[in-house]
Amino acid sequence: MKKPETKTTKKWPRVLLKIFLVFALLVFLGFFILQIVNVYITNYTDADVYTLESFAESNASSGSHYDAVIVLGCAVWVDGASPMLADRLRTAASVYNTGCADYILVTGDSEDPKDYDETGVMKAFLVNEGIDADSIVCDPLGLSTYESMMRAVKYFDVKSAVVVTSGFHCHRSVYDSRMFGIESVGVEAVNSGYVISQYNYQREFAARGKDFVFTLIKPGY
Repeated sequence: MKKPETKTTKKWPRVLLKIFLVFALLVFLGFFILQIVNVYITNYTDADVYTLESFAESNASSGSHYDAVIVLGCAVWVDGASPMLADRLRTAASVYNTGCADYILVTGDSEDPKDYDETGVMKAFLVNEGIDADSIVCDPLGLSTYESMMRAVKYFDVKSAVVVTSGFHCHRSVYDSRMFGIESVGVEAVNSGYVISQYNYQREFAARGKDFVFTLIKPGY
């Protein structure tokens, strides 16, 4: 004999549907807000993000002088800098060689340099590119874009900078630096031929939202 449905049993599908609809609405709103933040950050910095060629031809290079060229770290491989990091460093060397800044600040993850040493590899690469070792300063605890810019101000007293990083990462880097009071422009690293994965763009999309909040409340600063 079939067990009769109780009022509680009948309510469950409606409750689950309501939970699903609320969850879907929150996801949609979150994505919509992230989209607005991404557009805002891009528009806010777009006029001052250059290619290497356009930077060399602009007043940002010839008519301005900066405290530092800040290079953001990324993956280091067993045999040295990854192609993406190598391109950032070559671009930074070219920017520095225009005479627009006093020194190069390399920032990345060297928290445990015996196991993983981004900034050590970055400095060695730049020296190999002809940059004087005395002109390179390392921040071994630039564990994120936010932390790199926070520390550039807090521990290295950077007030103005040319920020060099990969194109997909450049707008957020300049935005973060400006939110800490650094007068900055950005230069997109050259690309020697590798393909930027969709993961990088998706991660950057979310990271802009995170840094938008972080630069407002400034944890750790």
